Amino acid sequence: MNDDVIHLIKILEIALIAGLKFVLAPFEAERQGFNFREAFLITTAGGIIGIFVFFLMGEVIAYGWRKLMGFFKKPLNIDKKPKKKFTWTRRFIIRTKRNFGLAGLVIITPSIISIPIGSFVIHRFYRKKGKSILLLIVSLICWSLVFNWIAQFVKFSQYIPK
Repeated sequence: MNDDVIHLIKILEIALIAGLKFVLAPFEAERQGFNFREAFLITTAGGIIGIFVFFLMGEVIAYGWRKLMGFFKKPLNIDKKPKKKFTWTRRFIIRTKRNFGLAGLVIITPSIISIPIGSFVIHRFYRKKGKSILLLIVSLICWSLVFNWIAQFVKFSQYIPK
């Protein structure tokens, strides 16, 4: 393949990683040989695209999931609601929402929880969509600076196995 095509595939791979699990993308960009500016632009753009896709498609995803689960589950008793199971992740998200609100969820979305889950949760809990997206993007830019700095200047990615 042509070198330009391979370079474009690397860029798209890093952008896709950034849109799904942001914290891994800067380290992969450093491994692929991108400098700080290129890695920052690629990971930030991929993360912002991920925010828009999962935030704006949140309702469509929720509707499809409800229909899919309704198709596979045949309730034995229609009057009884199934009991919700609380996992560690659900408890963590609910506790963060109660204690820190929108700001807490926005801060932990790119760093601790993934962009798809964080965007979906924020979409479901908060009604001011424009403010939520703006705060997510600002948080993503700040985390992008931090993680890209760690990846490029501290060379932390050399300690992460391939």
